[in-house]
Amino acid sequence: MRKVYLCALLMAATVGAYAQSYPGYRTSNYTGVNGVFFNPANAADSRSRWDINLFSIDGFAGNNQNSLSFKDITKSSFNSDSLKSKLLSGSGGGLNGMARVDILGPSVLFNAGSRTGVAFTTRARIFGNARDADGKLARAVIDAGEAKDNYPFNFAQQKAILNSAAWTEIGASVGQILTPSKSHHFVKVGLTLKYLAGVADAYLRMENFNGTVNTGGSGTYITDATGRVFLNTTDANFKDYDFGDFFKFNGHGFGGDIGVVYEYRPNLDYSKFENDRFANKYKLKISIAALDIGEIKFNESSNQSGAYTMNVPAGQQFLLSQFKDKSVKDFKGILDASPYFTPDASVDNSYKISLPTSFQFNVDYLIVKGLYANANAQITTSKTGNLNLFAWNSYTVTPRWEVAKFGVALPINYSELTQWNAGISLRAGPVFLGSGSLWTAIFDKSKQADLHIGIRFGLQAKKKLRKDTDQDGIYDNEDSCVTIPGVARYHGCPIPDTDGDGVNDEMDSCRTVPGLAKYNGCPIPDRDGDGVNDEIDECPDQPGSGQFKGCPDTDGDGIPDKDDKCPTVPGVPKYQGCPIPDRDGDGVNDEEDLCPDKPGPASSKGCPVEDVVVQITADFKNILFDFNKATIKAESRSIIENAAKTMNEVIPNSNFFIDGFTDNIGSVAANKKISRLRAQAVADALTAAGVDKSRLIARGFGKDNPKCSNKTEEGRACNRRVEVVIRNIAQQKTGTNP
Repeated sequence: MRKVYLCALLMAATVGAYAQSYPGYRTSNYTGVNGVFFNPANAADSRSRWDINLFSIDGFAGNNQNSLSFKDITKSSFNSDSLKSKLLSGSGGGLNGMARVDILGPSVLFNAGSRTGVAFTTRARIFGNARDADGKLARAVIDAGEAKDNYPFNFAQQKAILNSAAWTEIGASVGQILTPSKSHHFVKVGLTLKYLAGVADAYLRMENFNGTVNTGGSGTYITDATGRVFLNTTDANFKDYDFGDFFKFNGHGFGGDIGVVYEYRPNLDYSKFENDRFANKYKLKISIAALDIGEIKFNESSNQSGAYTMNVPAGQQFLLSQFKDKSVKDFKGILDASPYFTPDASVDNSYKISLPTSFQFNVDYLIVKGLYANANAQITTSKTGNLNLFAWNSYTVTPRWEVAKFGVALPINYSELTQWNAGISLRAGPVFLGSGSLWTAIFDKSKQADLHIGIRFGLQAKKKLRKDTDQDGIYDNEDSCVTIPGVARYHGCPIPDTDGDGVNDEMDSCRTVPGLAKYNGCPIPDRDGDGVNDEIDECPDQPGSGQFKGCPDTDGDGIPDKDDKCPTVPGVPKYQGCPIPDRDGDGVNDEEDLCPDKPGPASSKGCPVEDVVVQITADFKNILFDFNKATIKAESRSIIENAAKTMNEVIPNSNFFIDGFTDNIGSVAANKKISRLRAQAVADALTAAGVDKSRLIARGFGKDNPKCSNKTEEGRACNRRVEVVIRNIAQQKTGTNP
């Protein structure tokens, strides 16, 4: 059809009462891209992988004074004029209402990931308001004297307005899921931004508009009337509106919608499927949306406007037949030509109108599978200024049954203007059809007439089992490490181990340095910083060396301080780190000192040399000789060997005199000879036992130097002896060679 018949039909009416668009159908879970118009959050978590609207239309008209039965709009003679007559007629002052047409043009919805949905939409709209008009006066103007009202009658309109606008919307929407997909509490949000292309706007406003309507031979007329009239139009001709007129832009603006949806999903378990969009997931759904936020500025160059002061004296007539079959754009010419309307200063040729903003509160409850109960409240916030479009509050309860391909909804609505209405909406495959006032119009009088119909289709999400190759509970389509078991917070990958020490980063306090689990992934500590870790460091708070397991050795004697009783003096382990003792203080330690309690030089291994010589001499007393001979008996050989050993080991640097002595018996010469021979025999025996010959000088003193008395046998035996004298000691003492 060349003409958008319903648009022309409803906008010719210019009045009505506002309820929700697409009643019943809008509550469905299968609205696809069309659901974005009702709440932009519906772009996310769609049942369809993609969805397209071909063409959908919703028309609505009504008022608060006149009724319209279903048979009135199904008569073959029903047309735009009869609709005007029905809807713009009333019992008098206080006529309120509105009319609208929503045409959903080509629109598409698709998923931009598992949690995001995107939609691009188009919509053409016509919207009209009437407020505080006089129903009888409106009927008189529309019917131009053909109405069957009782004449004359008076009218009084303190401030009445009739306003209508048409515009085209081009929108982009995005919906985003905020909560985890498996949560029982599911939240998504959405935003729509719209470019608003103004097509047409017209208004007629009357202030202090009082007078009388009567009829006579010339027709119906106004007389004895005063008041002010304001009108404005953008070359609008709503009566013969073409579809192409929606692309003749006379204004521009921007707008938007915003919405949020919460779902309670107590029995949610779709974990074994690749997606969860093939079936309903909620028990309770609550949604809030703010719709039609924005305004349109109409172009200055195309406006036709005027302001007039009306004065029709009593007895004179202003014929209403002049308005028959005329649109608002024609009104200015009629008033300009009339002597009863005096033009005032022109109104602004550039102006803005606000969209009919409203808040939508929606609650949807799943009773049993496929059967739902829906409650909706529409709360309007529109400004009621002269040029703004505005809506009325309404409340709707909608029971419905639906599956993927079929659905039926029964909306029951209470509007502040049209009061109670009941209707039906049907969906079969891609086609949907319905009315929010059908049952009311069939069985009773209704103050509204509405109808919606459309075609949309999409590719529904299919039930498809998920794969979990690595059996980690995270399915392959969400798993970034498909073949390696992992955890959800790392998208199916294992918890990382940056330093490769076997302690994952979540438990590793030193993520970039290899360590041990017992130290939370850090290396074994080294408190004293000596390079020996505390586990093997026996002195963890004192710097030491690895040689001593981390302990210090201050004196460097190879015994760590902790075991060293003399930590500052080098010692030996046998004495717990202290030096070998030297009891007699002669500089020869007790282990090498053959005389540890008597000071002696190191050359005699710590013994006094005199004592050594005395000892040897004492031993020589027991050397036995054959009688009156210098032959040493065999039993004395051990004495010689011990003496030789002492000379070589104890006093190896000393030279010796071997002195022989006799008693006083015998001649002097004989005694010296025998003493000399016996001394030499001892010297020779010592040489044979290992003492260097050069170290020994044998001497014989006979009976000289007795040590004991020769008067007794014991004394004489004492004087028969061999003695040892150290030659270098003697040298030191005498200063002469021996």
